[in-house]
Formats: sequence, structure tokens, C-alpha cells
Amino acid sequence: MTIFSVINDEISEPLFDQAFKGELDPKMSLEKYRHVAFIFSVLQNSTAILTDLRSKEKYVYHGGLSLYFGLAEEKASSIQSSVATDNILPLIHPDDLRTKHLLELKLFHFLKDKNSKERLNYHIILGIRVLNKEKQYIPLELKIFYASSTDSIQLILYQYSFSSIVNNPSAPVIINSSNGQILSDNNFNTKKILTKREIEILKEISIGKASKEISQRLFISKNTVDRHRQNIMEKLRVKSALEACHIASMMGII
Repeated sequence: MTIFSVINDEISEPLFDQAFKGELDPKMSLEKYRHVAFIFSVLQNSTAILTDLRSKEKYVYHGGLSLYFGLAEEKASSIQSSVATDNILPLIHPDDLRTKHLLELKLFHFLKDKNSKERLNYHIILGIRVLNKEKQYIPLELKIFYASSTDSIQLILYQYSFSSIVNNPSAPVIINSSNGQILSDNNFNTKKILTKREIEILKEISIGKASKEISQRLFISKNTVDRHRQNIMEKLRVKSALEACHIASMMGII
């Protein structure tokens, strides 16, 4: 199993495991976000997918793009379980899917330190390649927006659109739409995602050490090592320690 096979529903378990004690800002309610997704599908012929992490429902709006890629037979909308497989993900180039996952991970942890109003300012813009019916990669633009209640991220909106930039797709970015600022790597302290001890253990895992060996080397119990392994996988939104090592390496954590 690869990292890509564990994110078929656009988000993985840690996002669903949030407390969700607060409510969405009434100015940006679920119904208003559904309307935004619908407008994207109509005016830009986009495929727009709105996931409600709290109710675990997914609202899919099919524009012309969905028809072109065979994702739908007509321009329509549907409500699905958020754990249902999203048909477009298997069509995305693996390298682009990896970049998407890394950007989402960075943005998710970055927004945790922001208040609910500030969180609305940030979104991801990413050029991706998607297989069409003739098995040719077609350049698309993917935008990802997060909406939150007072204590958690509740809604995620994915907008897939045809790109006007064919030969040289723009670099993937996280942008502050309130002032046009492009966030650089300096804005993300990725080493804060894991604790010092978790990083230490992950480095040992990355060179092939088993839990028992790690426990002996660090003078801690095997149960403690196993607990840290589980915490690492949850924080990095992956299903195995091997995937955690890969993601952590790409993010400069180890």
C-alpha cells in the first residue's frame, strides 16, 4: 500500500478525529459553501467537492470537466459518504498527488495556530496532471479551501478546473488571498509537527530499526516506542511508519 491509496476520500482520519465543539461562522455556513461549490461547477465548469468533516458527508458538483474525464454522465450534484472513494484521485499523476498531500499537511498544521477568521484567508493553488479517457495526462488547476469553526477545521472545498497554463504549470503555492502573500517554507516550522522524541524515533525507524531495538537504544519501553509510532502516523496523516518516514523526509523533518 502506498501513501496515495490511503487518501482516497480526500482527507484521512486525524481530520475526522477533531473535537468539533464549536460552530461554523454563520456568514460562511455549510449551505453557503455548497452554493459556492455549485457556482464553481456552473461558471467555470469545474468539478467541485465539498467535504463536511463533522457530518462525514461529501457534496460533489459536476461541471463540464467531470463529463470530459468520465467522472459523471451529466452536469449534476450528489451527496456521498465522505469515506466513499473520490473518482478523480486515481487519475492524478502520483507526483502531483504527493505534492497535494504535503501542501495539505503543511496548511492544516499552519492553520491550527490561526483564529477562525484568519483561516479563511489561506488556500492552496496547485497544478496537477490528470488522465483523460485516452490515457493522456491533461493539466488542471486544483484549489483547496479550508473553513473552520472556532476549534477545528470543518469544511474542505476542492475545485478542479482546466488550466490556462499548459506547458509551464505554475509552482504549487499556499496564498494569503487577503494580501496576495505567497507563503514560503520559512512560514512553516515543520519540525513543530512532531516532538523531539518522535523525531528521534522516526530517524531510527528510517534506518530500519525495529521497536525493540529502538527501545533498547533510547532506554524506553517497547510500548512507549509503539505509542510514539502511532502518534507519528496520526500527525503525518499516513497509515504506516514507512510512509511516515517518506513524508517526514520530504518535509525536512528528518
